[in-house]
Amino acid sequence: MNNFFKLLIVIFISILPIIKVSAQDDASKKYEAFQYRNLGAFRISAWVGSLAVPENPGEKHKYTWYVGPRSGGIWKTVNNGTTFECISNSFGTSSIGDFAVAPSNPEVIWAGTGEAFNARSSYYGNGIWKSADAGETWENMGLHDSHHIAKVVIHPRNPDVVWVASMGHLFSKNEERGVFKTTDGGKSWDKVLYADDETGVTDLVVNPSNPEILYAATYVKTRTAWTYEPGGEKSRIYKSTDGGETWKILEGGLPTGPLGRIGLDIHRANPNIVVAVVQNLNVKPGIDPNAATEFDEYTDHSFDNLIGGEVYITKDAGESWERINDPGTNDVSGKAAYSFNRITIAPVDPDKIYVIGVNMFYTLDGGKTWPEYQEQELFQTNFGDNRIFWIDPKDPRHMMLGSDGGIYSTFDSGRTMNHYYHLPLGEVYTVEADNETPYNIYIGLQDHETWKAPSNGWSGQITPADWVITGMWDGMYSKVDPENNKTIYATTQFGSHIKIDQQKGERTSILPQPEEGERYRYTWTTPLAISPHNSAIIYTGAQKVLRSLDRGENWEEISPDLTDNDPEKIHGKGHIQYCTITTLDESPVKAGVIWVGTDDGHVQLTTDFGHTWTDLTSNLEKAGAPKKMWVSKVFPSNHDVATAYISKCGFTDDIFDAHIYVTHDFGNSWKKITNGLPNSPVNVIIEDAKNPNLLFAGNDLGVYVSTNKGENWSSFNANMPNVVVKDLLIHPRENDLIVGTYGRAAWITDISPLQQLTPQIEKKELHLFDIEPKPQMNFSEQATWGNYQMTGSNHLNSPNEPNGLEIWYQIGETLNGETKIEIKDKTGELIFEKTLPHEPGIGKIYWPTFRANEGEYQVTLLNGNISETKTGTVLKRWQWPVLNYSGKN
Repeated sequence: MNNFFKLLIVIFISILPIIKVSAQDDASKKYEAFQYRNLGAFRISAWVGSLAVPENPGEKHKYTWYVGPRSGGIWKTVNNGTTFECISNSFGTSSIGDFAVAPSNPEVIWAGTGEAFNARSSYYGNGIWKSADAGETWENMGLHDSHHIAKVVIHPRNPDVVWVASMGHLFSKNEERGVFKTTDGGKSWDKVLYADDETGVTDLVVNPSNPEILYAATYVKTRTAWTYEPGGEKSRIYKSTDGGETWKILEGGLPTGPLGRIGLDIHRANPNIVVAVVQNLNVKPGIDPNAATEFDEYTDHSFDNLIGGEVYITKDAGESWERINDPGTNDVSGKAAYSFNRITIAPVDPDKIYVIGVNMFYTLDGGKTWPEYQEQELFQTNFGDNRIFWIDPKDPRHMMLGSDGGIYSTFDSGRTMNHYYHLPLGEVYTVEADNETPYNIYIGLQDHETWKAPSNGWSGQITPADWVITGMWDGMYSKVDPENNKTIYATTQFGSHIKIDQQKGERTSILPQPEEGERYRYTWTTPLAISPHNSAIIYTGAQKVLRSLDRGENWEEISPDLTDNDPEKIHGKGHIQYCTITTLDESPVKAGVIWVGTDDGHVQLTTDFGHTWTDLTSNLEKAGAPKKMWVSKVFPSNHDVATAYISKCGFTDDIFDAHIYVTHDFGNSWKKITNGLPNSPVNVIIEDAKNPNLLFAGNDLGVYVSTNKGENWSSFNANMPNVVVKDLLIHPRENDLIVGTYGRAAWITDISPLQQLTPQIEKKELHLFDIEPKPQMNFSEQATWGNYQMTGSNHLNSPNEPNGLEIWYQIGETLNGETKIEIKDKTGELIFEKTLPHEPGIGKIYWPTFRANEGEYQVTLLNGNISETKTGTVLKRWQWPVLNYSGKN
């Protein structure tokens, strides 16, 4: 059978059931009918920081392994990577630190939440979880305040004995850090290694032959919103010979002084051999310790004057150590060691040692040689920024590698790599859309540029081939010129503004140039806005607001420094720029009214195109807003020039309550509007352009909705898991809510019923919402010509929205009797009829239009003598040219 018609059968079967929401359901189920499509982009994948392979799988788990994206949950394959299923959606978080399968029982998994790195975007978890049925069900076993679990080690013979390495809070001190041990399956925990409330543990290994012997790496660091101190003198290697009850610091050739992150591994065949990768933060000999390093948008030069990454080996169980690399020529910690610095020694041949980093560093001769990147023959076809590495103890040629590009395997020691691109992952910073038909979405991705894809694909699906690159480096903001869709303005890390000509496929730099002697400070995710009144005008923010009147060709300053310009905070370590503008936008109601938010807590307003500015921060304080808290979003109202919404995010302060405020008088007074929101930092707030009562917010748990201007909030996750939401956008024509998540890529759902919802409608016994016109066919005829679809089960495509009219309705709680939908054509002939389940609430049904004629149809919702009729319009089917056909010749 033609694959396309197989696809059609699946689509038609899937859309015939009625999607309902019961009014009696709890808050989390209230909006279940608003099912999302998960669009991607999946092909470039995302940061994978953990993986686990059963050591003794038995026949049942012979082809089972697990992969843990740092912000995307735990994924299980039972067919050696052909397909994957997320098994951690019940956790209430998608942030994963480390997990392990019990060597003595492959059914037992222990999973630590809170990613195991220390980056500016490292999200926290909620403790450790246990499964006794290979991930089918889970139970939280405590350590809730650990926040970041770096390593889980299970006793080789007793799955109830577990050691957990906790890094603790990222931005503040806390007690629940160090090494914890349970001997009763998690019923109780003992803190067996603890330095202080600033020092966590980043690695932990156990002697598989004698589990009384363990090695641990402690790590002291300080991260704030403005600086990162990457180590200190409490970063050390410890050893225990009594199962973790007591510990001693190892010396014997290891470096002293300030050290950064340390990674450990133990040799399986000879556990007296232990290897360590150490970031040595001591100043290089002959270098002035106070020598300045220049800021660079792409590379952190703050480590240039330090010794750097060293590899050590002991062959006598830690009594003495030998350095086996020269950091002057092979600095294995060269880039952001706090989020790398893991080491693996081959299980059989101890001369083969691997260190993860921007590239893979390795020696195959015990440290005599470390091939430079240009000389390397291994690990050349995987994406870089490697984060986790595993070698099969039964066949060392078989390896697995996790990086910012996802998960890879090799069966020839790294000479060739297989990419499992079909995991639905993506760390999205921002979302954008144009007004093409069908419209395209644009997403900025961590470490993966900006990408574009249609909201509905010509083949009936959005495939990897539909996603195309539009930006560069880390993808931040994209803004599409609304007048022609041809021009995209984009930013990458710390600014680096570019303009993309989609017609020519060319991009040019439009980076604003400051006056001589001045330097612009940009935040990591540099904001960008197009004036809603004149698309030739674009805005961006450094410490000042910058405006271009000619599409980026020239820039001018229209504000003074709107931050504190704190001299102690604008020169922080760790590749950070602070005292910067984080969010800005112009009122769509009146030109020249511009709202600005900064990372040091300021909210500023101009009502005269930037000639004068008013700092509104103290007014916000009166409403309960923390003065210095990061402003994550300013959103001028679509309906009233004096109204604006702002969100503040306590992520970089380890403050986890919600902060959203509204003003109706240009910021003179504010009201906090967070009733119903959980304790979770808010990243974004938006207002619908058609219904001023309708608001959406994104926090670290998902999407929330208010239908009464923020007086009350409810979860709007539906089928989307708990995941960090960074950005939200409502398409002005199609009424779709577009969601950018940090871990699970982009999602889309239709919200048109909520745009029409009023208190009067909510009280009705029966209501039929207005029906959006839809094309007779939302894919191309080309899709029916043959076997275009890729065969096999190891492909990940996103389906188009169901092909047909989307009919939304509401049934009141007191209504009795049968309710049904009837559709008649222009002659009055009944052509479709469907009885609806008797469940109060909002629901929807699709009427497939694949064989319908273009034109208007009468859609009636009826129950007894109560009925409502609306017009549903079937438009001309969408058409796409055959690839690369231009019509010019």
